[in-house]
Amino acid sequence: MEESLRVLAILGSARGDSHTLALLEQVLAGRPATRIDLRAVNVGPYEYGEPLERDDFERVADALVTHHRIIFATPVYWYAMSGRMKTLLDRFTDLVTVRKDLGRRLKHRCVFVLACGSEPQLPDGFEVPFRDSARYLDMRYGGAFYARTNRAGLLPLGGSGAAFGDRIFAGLDSCDMTSTPVRPPE
Repeated sequence: MEESLRVLAILGSARGDSHTLALLEQVLAGRPATRIDLRAVNVGPYEYGEPLERDDFERVADALVTHHRIIFATPVYWYAMSGRMKTLLDRFTDLVTVRKDLGRRLKHRCVFVLACGSEPQLPDGFEVPFRDSARYLDMRYGGAFYARTNRAGLLPLGGSGAAFGDRIFAGLDSCDMTSTPVRPPE
């Protein structure tokens, strides 16, 4: 598999020129990654008994299973992930009900979270849906990176954004979850 196809970045921001996109660019640091902007795909809410083909979720799910590393990049909205990102995670229910074949193929994939917001720290419990969803799907959770923003944009990260990216891209066939999460300077 081509290296550029091994890392998938899913962007859950409401704006095209978002701080979250700027953070993602710093973490990727020019390294190849497949990208999905949730603004550009139609992923509807989970509905019991609805076929998967009613929207673009199956296309997103196919991308998930063909990549070793998955980055969920989202702004912090009201102490949680964006609505677009939450809708996507809700649709993972399809992967354990109507498309178990795809859900099983997520085993051992590694999940990372990028988040940015105006508070000094990531809100308590923010990582729980990502971490526990990964665990439920037998995926691995590689940690989160949080960057503080203000109206002008991201506050200086130093080299820590690129260092988190180094963790994501290091050893693409494994997920080292024992590493201490990289945090930007206070």
